[in-house]
Amino acid sequence: MLSKQCKAHLNDVGETGLHHAGHALKAAIRLQLLVPELIIHSVAPRFFTHTASNVMNDILKLRKKT
Repeated sequence: MLSKQCKAHLNDVGETGLHHAGHALKAAIRLQLLVPELIIHSVAPRFFTHTASNVMNDILKLRKKT
């Protein structure tokens, strides 16, 4: 059972609970996959110079479309 706050959030974003969960999980997986690249970038900044920023911006752009 969803709380009033959860239902209000889903109404705000115009999604069902399942649809919203799918988007959130997909974003979480994509962000988690960035961790190794960010660790490499932290010790060797010449590698993966824009990868994390590009993925995060892509996630945000996809969220604005839905």
